Amino acid sequence: MAAPTGPKGGIIEVNDLRTIGRIVSKNWYLVAIALVLSAVLSYLYAYKIPDVYGASTQILLKDQTAYDYQSQMYRNIGYVSAYGDIVNQKRVLTSYDLIDRTLDKLDFQVSYFIIGRFKTSQIYSNLPFTVDMQVLNTKLYERPIDLHIIDPATYSVSYDAGEGVVTKRFPFHKDVADADFTLRITPNADISAATIGRYAATDYRFIRHARERQVSKYARALTVEDIPYTSILQIAVEDEVADRAKLFLDTLSSEYIKYTLQGDIDINENTLKYIDKQLDEVSGILGQYEDDLQRYLRSKDILDLNKESSMYFNQLVDLDVQKRRFQLMIESVDNLR
Repeated sequence: MAAPTGPKGGIIEVNDLRTIGRIVSKNWYLVAIALVLSAVLSYLYAYKIPDVYGASTQILLKDQTAYDYQSQMYRNIGYVSAYGDIVNQKRVLTSYDLIDRTLDKLDFQVSYFIIGRFKTSQIYSNLPFTVDMQVLNTKLYERPIDLHIIDPATYSVSYDAGEGVVTKRFPFHKDVADADFTLRITPNADISAATIGRYAATDYRFIRHARERQVSKYARALTVEDIPYTSILQIAVEDEVADRAKLFLDTLSSEYIKYTLQGDIDINENTLKYIDKQLDEVSGILGQYEDDLQRYLRSKDILDLNKESSMYFNQLVDLDVQKRRFQLMIESVDNLR
């Protein structure tokens, strides 16, 4: 018969804890360095993450006091107002066509950046220059292009189209073209011999966007929610530049209003066309009746219907007078009896 075993020790024994304590006491500086390094790396990572801003606006879909008479008219002719379908309006606001029309009104095709030591910041206002670029090599879409101002009349661009970094020098204020693009850069600031040092010391970058990717980007960043118990839609968008987010929402709202107004105009035009068509049909029917009446008059040798009707009416009146006179005579004879 086997002898009973004694009680087992815990998972971590006292000797293990003492060993860990001796190791930490001898290498405490490594732990401190690791903590400091982690804090620095976390700060740099958080610092390099681009800021994202949000903007929102609200759209009133339907004002009952202003459009109630129209709704009643539309119901009478069988028209169902699209304003009542909030789901459809959400789809319109996030549709490819409406976002594409919005971007047509905005200068968002090029993004501008300032390259710092630790962080690259995107800018939208107070740009030192404006880029007008048409891409011929589609590989350059969404690729960073570095720009360096050399002197008041010259700049250089560096980019990688898939075959290594290429650097080219061009003059300001002139249209240039090569196999990859057509480019014109116009300074917005006074770049002179006195200020060239400040601009030459700054590294700039720009990115030429493809329209379909921009539309997809804003479609993903756009959210449309309906406020409960109202006919109001709240639209929000996120962007790395606050001013650009506000401008996008303002333009989107304007294009949406134009779209809805155009819908009303189309409905009114179709209604007028329908009414004109009905009037034409009624006019045709009346014309047919008039022709039938004329044929009847000719078949009965009636030359002037109004004159003959007046004559017959006068005869009817005379006969009625005679009838009344005869009735009086009969009553007089009856009284004599």
